[in-house]
Amino acid sequence: MMTSTSLKLNCPRQWLQFVGPINFMQSNEFYTYYKVTMPCGIYYCFKKIERQSKSFNLHSFERFKKGLVNIGHLSNYTMAPLAYVVESDTAYIIYEYPQHGTLFDLLHGRCDDSILDWKSRFTIAVGVCRGLAILHGGSLFSDPIILLYVSTTSIFMKHLHQPLIGDVELGRAINPSEFAVAVGYVPPEYAYVMRVTEAGNMYNFGVIMLELLTGKPAISEGMELAKWVLSKSIQHEDLGEVLDSRVSGKSIQVHQQMLLVLEIALQCLSVSSSERPDAKELLETLLTLGQQFGI
Repeated sequence: MMTSTSLKLNCPRQWLQFVGPINFMQSNEFYTYYKVTMPCGIYYCFKKIERQSKSFNLHSFERFKKGLVNIGHLSNYTMAPLAYVVESDTAYIIYEYPQHGTLFDLLHGRCDDSILDWKSRFTIAVGVCRGLAILHGGSLFSDPIILLYVSTTSIFMKHLHQPLIGDVELGRAINPSEFAVAVGYVPPEYAYVMRVTEAGNMYNFGVIMLELLTGKPAISEGMELAKWVLSKSIQHEDLGEVLDSRVSGKSIQVHQQMLLVLEIALQCLSVSSSERPDAKELLETLLTLGQQFGI
């Protein structure tokens, strides 16, 4: 039996006929994203989650459904669901399709010669940090939310300067002892602390900042970006060499600003989770820097 609950729009059962391999966007062990074009020409994002996955708690699925409504109040910072459909073994969550895809697409997936400038990259970093600060801090509509992980593939770009954090609802449904973090984003303590933490999310954010600063993906040529940059820092090498020269080479001022933000990214990547800044603290730091930068 299928039940359909509408958050902002109706989700008829027949919509599911548009979900198929030809619409595939990305996937991992928890879900698959599809880009679906309706007959009227409107694009939507469909996320398909298999309930039988061992990652789901047997008692968490009801909590997961209830949490979707609360997430809708965070639509300025997250990929808020428009509607969902729950079958006996599968859930479909429908979102507005982000105009610019994911942050990964913007940084690493473009085939054209366009390059995100420093102002755009810094603004995106502030936007993601603001979203994390709100999720971690809780609100009138939601308890604090800790994400399984944050990556450039889970940051969706509604506009070039408006990042939306995706997969927020999974933190309410995934068994914390069976989670998995994308390679390149794994905090060192997750090797022995089998649960997601706010500090772990901040490590993820540190990797995202490195991607914005270097223009390289989290895994490049078989090497983790975080380990590569950290090794250069430990060896007191010139960190200016890790910056994306297409951006840092625009001016001395931009180069210096990027180095200042790189120092913050390295704090987020601290081996000791207690030494990482929390999202609220870091947001204040970034906003102060933005004023100094004139961004």
